[in-house]
Amino acid sequence: MPQIRSSRFVRLVAAGAAGVALVATLPAAGAQAATASFTVSVKGGYNDSQSLGTATGTVTGTAGSTQASYSVTLCGQSTYPTARVVLQGGTATAAHTVSYQNCETFTGDLVSSYGFNNVQVTVSGSTFYPGNQYTTYSKTKTAYF
Repeated sequence: MPQIRSSRFVRLVAAGAAGVALVATLPAAGAQAATASFTVSVKGGYNDSQSLGTATGTVTGTAGSTQASYSVTLCGQSTYPTARVVLQGGTATAAHTVSYQNCETFTGDLVSSYGFNNVQVTVSGSTFYPGNQYTTYSKTKTAYF
């Protein structure tokens, strides 16, 4: 009989150890995705009087994660030839353009080789003002999630 008891005991200990190992591999509770909203507008030309482009959207991610998703609506105003938005988080970058007087919505994922907790959103547009000189203007904001 002692052999049966020790074999049951060994199986019980092994099952308990396996359960502890499984719990240790589960993600930490409380790490939840957060959504950050942003609006970035760029102006240029004489006394920055011309609206060149505006990006409005959201970024959703978990701080320290290697991935975030985004949705951004980019509108080109008095820009020539296109307005451009660049989203950069960690090592990931996404860029989109729209032509003069158009608006378009873009969605996607940023996948980085290391964890990050914010995304830099840069909008740029170009104009021939002042003085008929082609100039590109940019504006950057950071969205934290």
